Amino acid sequence: MTTKEIRVSLEDMDLDGSPEIFIEYYADGDFEFSITVSSSKKDGNYDKVNGAGDADGDGDFGDEDDNARYIDLAQAAVTLLKHS
Repeated sequence: MTTKEIRVSLEDMDLDGSPEIFIEYYADGDFEFSITVSSSKKDGNYDKVNGAGDADGDGDFGDEDDNARYIDLAQAAVTLLKHS
């Protein structure tokens, strides 16, 4: 069985005062891909997915369902990481 891992970090990568959520995927310790999610209006509402991944396993990379899952993860992560 493959061990899957998701690493989530909060960082202001473009130094605009609005941190991005950086999501990295690993399988058995090997890097697979990464996605960033940002707030297009810099208001804390994460709504812009940069990159493409298949979050729901349907074979389509970067479709609306995938992006919705990345946005949900980013919104939850920013709540947890911003106050740590």
